[in-house]
Amino acid sequence: MSLVTWFDEDTPLSLILKCRPDLLVKGGDWPIEKIVGAKEVLAWGGDVRSIAFQFERSTTELLLRIRKS
Repeated sequence: MSLVTWFDEDTPLSLILKCRPDLLVKGGDWPIEKIVGAKEVLAWGGDVRSIAFQFERSTTELLLRIRKS
């Protein structure tokens, strides 16, 4: 099963602990040791990956451009 979701807390740690994913993925601007939940996922035998961006796009930058227009 795959899951992509959102969270309302400051970090997704509680959600990660509930879901116990086999694979945790974050954008390439995050080193694995800084990814929230990485230590826990690795401890239960899961894998953590930081994947490179295919395109230089930022949701934050897009929102800033929309707000300025």
